[in-house]
Amino acid sequence: MPSPVPSPLDTLGLGGDGDEIAAITEVEQEFGVRLDYSSASEWRTAGDVFAALLQALPSGSRDGAHDWDRFVEAVSRETGVYPHRVTPSTLLLGKPIRYLWLFGAIAVLAAVAYKMLT
Repeated sequence: MPSPVPSPLDTLGLGGDGDEIAAITEVEQEFGVRLDYSSASEWRTAGDVFAALLQALPSGSRDGAHDWDRFVEAVSRETGVYPHRVTPSTLLLGKPIRYLWLFGAIAVLAAVAYKMLT
């Protein structure tokens, strides 16, 4: 008997307290790329971050569904959610939308700090 398909997650549960930076860092390390943070303030869902990842990947290294699987594994490590429940519409933060600007601000600050340290 096949396993039941897990229900999709509404949110990754990132809280705007720095865990979102760790989750994005996990994605960057998994794929060996740096994401373009210029649109980070618009990232609301896992699909938004995945789209930024695809833009950062060299076109010859993209691998369709395998990239999505690697992405959800990486972005889920910080919260420990079951990766196969993450869909493109899964929200990043578990807070009301009015707090999503904080994610973009933190991502930009992380990028600036990283550039200063390297």
